[in-house]
Amino acid sequence: MEINLLRIFFTLVNIAILVAFIIGIYKAIQSFKDFVNRSKSMEKKIDIILDKLENKKDN
Repeated sequence: MEINLLRIFFTLVNIAILVAFIIGIYKAIQSFKDFVNRSKSMEKKIDIILDKLENKKDN
């Protein structure tokens, strides 16, 4: 009986580790997507600033 309880316990531990691993991968993908989106928005803002500076130089 003890072997069966240990097997169930370690199976539950393995499932918990697997779920934590999947959640970690999901969070990493979400933060990478946020980083890419922030980078794109910063690039747009920098382009706007550069366009304004070029317009001032032309005037």
